[in-house]
Amino acid sequence: MTAVPTHAGSFRSLETPLSESILSTLDEMGFETMTPVQSGAIPLFMKNKDVVVEAVTGSGKTLSFVVPILEKLLRREEPLKNHEIGAVVITPTRELAQQIHSVFEKFVTHNEREEDVRLGLFIGGSSSLAEDITTFKKTHPRILIGTPGRLEELLTKSAQLVNTKELEVLVMDEADRLLDMGFSKQLSSIIAHLPKQRRTGLFSATMTDALSELVRAGLRNPVRIVVKVEDLANKGVIQRTPATLDIDYLVCDADQKLLQLARILSSELEQEDGSRKFIVYFATCAMVDYFYKILSRLSSLKPFSFHSLHGQMDTKRRSATYTSFTELSPAIPAVLLCTDVASRGLDISDLDYVIQYDPPQDPKAFSHRAGRAGRAGRKGRATVLLVRGREEVYVEFLKLRKIPLVRRPYILPDHTLFDNSVNEDDMDDDKATSVQVKDDSLADFIKDVRAIVKTDRDLNDRAIMAFVSWARAYSKHEASYIFRIKDLDLGKLAMGFGLLKLPKMPELKAQQTQPGYVNTFVEEEGFDWDTYKYTDKMREAKRLRELKEYQEKMAKAKPQPKKKVNAAWSEKVDAKERKVVRKEKKQAKKEFLKKQELEAKETKKRDLEEDLEDWEEEKMAKKVRKGRMEKGAFEEMF
Repeated sequence: MTAVPTHAGSFRSLETPLSESILSTLDEMGFETMTPVQSGAIPLFMKNKDVVVEAVTGSGKTLSFVVPILEKLLRREEPLKNHEIGAVVITPTRELAQQIHSVFEKFVTHNEREEDVRLGLFIGGSSSLAEDITTFKKTHPRILIGTPGRLEELLTKSAQLVNTKELEVLVMDEADRLLDMGFSKQLSSIIAHLPKQRRTGLFSATMTDALSELVRAGLRNPVRIVVKVEDLANKGVIQRTPATLDIDYLVCDADQKLLQLARILSSELEQEDGSRKFIVYFATCAMVDYFYKILSRLSSLKPFSFHSLHGQMDTKRRSATYTSFTELSPAIPAVLLCTDVASRGLDISDLDYVIQYDPPQDPKAFSHRAGRAGRAGRKGRATVLLVRGREEVYVEFLKLRKIPLVRRPYILPDHTLFDNSVNEDDMDDDKATSVQVKDDSLADFIKDVRAIVKTDRDLNDRAIMAFVSWARAYSKHEASYIFRIKDLDLGKLAMGFGLLKLPKMPELKAQQTQPGYVNTFVEEEGFDWDTYKYTDKMREAKRLRELKEYQEKMAKAKPQPKKKVNAAWSEKVDAKERKVVRKEKKQAKKEFLKKQELEAKETKKRDLEEDLEDWEEEKMAKKVRKGRMEKGAFEEMF
């Protein structure tokens, strides 16, 4: 592990001087001095060292490999020719590949030797493999940037076309995410087609065991560079988020989350120096689609320009959404609603605020999400919304992950702040540390949301899909010790979604059968579902046709008396035996699937167990300090 300087110098102070064309481009981009990660990685890359870089998000990792790649290709004694390539950059998502391509473009466009560093972007989705091969033949790119699937196809299925013998550099950006998304097979295939005498760089904000395996397999005596951020408030404590990023959490009831989100947005707009560009993260694609429709029609949020982005969109639409959001004037308040597809690597220069409506399933993704703001020394803010109760334990859990959070008060209707916290001495550690806020305007807000849903039956369908998908995602949370669906009031949550009626789902049924269950969901009274229309004329015509057929069928149907079937005694025995066999097979299958699911869960939870044990010990230690537990009892436990 190499020590990275805390005060990085100028790009002109490097031991191996950079080309004038690159220095002038850096000046135009406003980068006079290097960040710590750049001052550590660039000289090593220039000296033909393999590097593994672990640094907080927004620390300038992209330039740490862009500059050395360009320098290596420009310094070649013999320029690349024919179909030879000099560098490959692999990213987990199309959006990140496009962003890295745009950074390279700024250096290449004004370079006198542009033909020696020509770029090729290969991300699939928007073009076929045949089209990409045609593009490669026409443009003869020297630097390939793309996603693992398309790059593997290009290198394996067009091996005679793409000449990798002169390759200088391989870079894997957001390397841990590449493995989390299941690209290990494609990465191994790509590495097998590249020469061993090359320089390799792995860049990531977090280091995992799987990434360590990849390091051992693909790098030759790598130098590991770790850039850490010290929490100035707690000297000596290291944090995993940029020092310029303020992260807080807001606690409310399940039916108040959407209301609090709307108030955060509108209250920021009222402030002269308030945030203007936001990202809001949801747990599922269906939630993004639904809340995009709702939030964009709320009267209190009319000034905002809303955009939606998730993994189920086609590539062209995703690219168009991302481009329109990033290129929007800073004067126009804008909100991007998205899933974790936009949690890694994306650098939106004027992004002010990140709101996590749902905490991520994978705790490692929290810092990546929050890190979209507060990048490259710019001030940023991030808020996570937590439901009052057990979810508040997440704050302590994140502290163990070196992510410090401060509490944010509840926002009242007039945008004044109300401290809904409870003195910790008066509460047990496992219980909520917040009091319930009686918000008089909540009923009117839910009424407004439902009024929007009533305008189109399609919105009701989307609301149910969003709610069901949320329940499925929540029940699969990796920090299941904290996020337990049985601890939430699903009736209140459904009210917050603006549902007109509750869907039929096992999670709701299980909660409704619990002793002492109180129904907090209020269904729309006197609502006529038969006249509830789709605004889409074709869908409405189909619905009316199916409704008419059903009504005619019910009118004709007469109750049929049950017929007595006289069957032989032996046939009854056979049928009974067959039924027992079927039941046994069904039970065996159920047990097998359950076993597989348990094994998968155990694998996922392995990384969390150690943190949870530390958290439990810290919790008990706190009780000892407060005199609520004997020291001897604590020592006996641990």
